Amino acid sequence: MGSSNSRKKRTDRGQTCRHCRSGAETFRFKHLGQRFRFDVSLARKMVLDNRTPVEVDEESIRLELEDTRIHKEHLLHVDTKYPGIISHVWFPMNSHEEVHGHLLIDGNHRAARCLELGIPYFAYILTEEESREILLEGPTLPDRQPVQVNQSIELVSHDLVNC
Repeated sequence: MGSSNSRKKRTDRGQTCRHCRSGAETFRFKHLGQRFRFDVSLARKMVLDNRTPVEVDEESIRLELEDTRIHKEHLLHVDTKYPGIISHVWFPMNSHEEVHGHLLIDGNHRAARCLELGIPYFAYILTEEESREILLEGPTLPDRQPVQVNQSIELVSHDLVNC
């Protein structure tokens, strides 16, 4: 959610939005005392490879947004035509295990706006390798075994046509 560039974009109404920023962007996430930071700018470059975004189910969006700060004034002008980006993420459970899940690292406000409008929300899914590459800060767990949990984002797979 953070950005290293403080230039601000103008909204459709010509006013400056303090939440719209251009330049390099990162997403920060904290869970169970672990801090994560993702390179969103790099992730955006990765998804320019013509991969197809998938629809994210409404329940998963709601769960994802429960712990996300959403700025109501920003929702009015976000452009929902741009898909978000979902990264794989790994959480340490104990000294030998980790939990593997998914995290929306780009597009939280667009997802919230889609919920408000009652329209589908789409996101690109990074590969595990890409997800590790964009992780700037987080636990390093080379000796842990992955454990799959049921709290994963549900995806509805279909092609986008004329969106």
